[in-house]
Amino acid sequence: MNESGVGAAVSQQRGSEKANTEVDSSWIPPGNPRVLWVSLIAFSLGFGIWAMFSALGPFLIDWYGYTATQALFLSAMPPLFAACISIPLGMMADRYGGRKVFTILLLVLLIPLILASFANNYFMFLILGMMLGLGGASFIVGNTHVSAWYPQSKQGTALGIFALGNIGIILGLVFVPLLITNVLGGPLNNADMPAKFVLGPIAGWRLIFLIFVVPTLIMAIVYWTMTSDPPVRIKKQLTTRQMLGVYKSGPLVWEIAFLYWASFGTLTFFSAFSPTYLAARWNIDPAQASMVYAAAIVMCVSTMRPVGGWFSDRLNPIRMLVYLCGAKSILAVLLVFEISFPIQITGMLCLALLAGASAATVVKLIPTYFPQTVGTVSGLAKAAGAACGFTMSSIMALSNYFTGSYKPGFLVWAVVTIAAFCLVLNPRHFQQKEAG
Repeated sequence: MNESGVGAAVSQQRGSEKANTEVDSSWIPPGNPRVLWVSLIAFSLGFGIWAMFSALGPFLIDWYGYTATQALFLSAMPPLFAACISIPLGMMADRYGGRKVFTILLLVLLIPLILASFANNYFMFLILGMMLGLGGASFIVGNTHVSAWYPQSKQGTALGIFALGNIGIILGLVFVPLLITNVLGGPLNNADMPAKFVLGPIAGWRLIFLIFVVPTLIMAIVYWTMTSDPPVRIKKQLTTRQMLGVYKSGPLVWEIAFLYWASFGTLTFFSAFSPTYLAARWNIDPAQASMVYAAAIVMCVSTMRPVGGWFSDRLNPIRMLVYLCGAKSILAVLLVFEISFPIQITGMLCLALLAGASAATVVKLIPTYFPQTVGTVSGLAKAAGAACGFTMSSIMALSNYFTGSYKPGFLVWAVVTIAAFCLVLNPRHFQQKEAG
């Protein structure tokens, strides 16, 4: 790759850091497959936990009489917490390294998993569902850890492979309904699907959370013992003020965050929204809505991320985003009309494919323009993507509540997608890099 220099934002940042930061330029990241694959597995598990309440939404409607609006707000809670915690996690990963922060994250995640087994009302579901969003926020830590081990010419591919962990959402969307319908059953007092398995005070579907405790604990041990941080390239660590200063360095960092909102946000939005939407709007069986259609959407996004990352290492990523965002805009407009179920689900699947490729391309930009603050900038981008899941799911819930239709919500999504397309059409603040 022909490196013509980084953007104006990075130049300004490096100028402020030059006085008290010494970089070991002799060390070139050699790559680390062990870190890549262990991070991928841990991230997949985190996203599986993130998706648990999305899969539970349609079942809670049947068991507890919740409305579709209530179920959508519940599924929006994990993205909300992920958005809130992403920036601090990114800064911690920059400061302390991915190995330590990822291990601690997995251990902390055990707390809401255990407590969720005892939740017995809607308010508790909201709080604990929100805390499980920590699993989705693991992306920032792994993204920082992996990028630190790979040279810029291979970061798109490496980060694309790591982002394949998005497929972990299927753990929640498929594993949860499968266990409920075939092994655990529903609540004790449910006539249609009573609890089939009882363990002390915990029965039926609540045991799902304890089932996830075991692999989470094992993964924390594996991450600590089998990964490592790269040799220290920066002799003196960046201060918190210097890391936060990147947010004031110019519009580029915010444009990247918005592009990630419109790309990765497709995954957080559709995975949280689609199980309830397909069941409530198109009368799809709850298990089928989650295990088949929502899982297929996640699969489309996830499998295209390595593909998008590979191409972004070889082609102009900004030009790639022009074509990807243009096609996404057309599909987003199509979804507004809700013509028929086959057309709607096909449009959502095609949009997911494009979103996966565009998300990987946006992630490629972060270490390219902000090499010393990958975690900090990734935290902002991830916060935007997670906030999209919460915001759009909430908009859909309100759209259905006030108008009895999801079309106004899809219209908002179309506007967001078109805005991203307009941004990359005129990328004034990007220093474009040509593939060598």
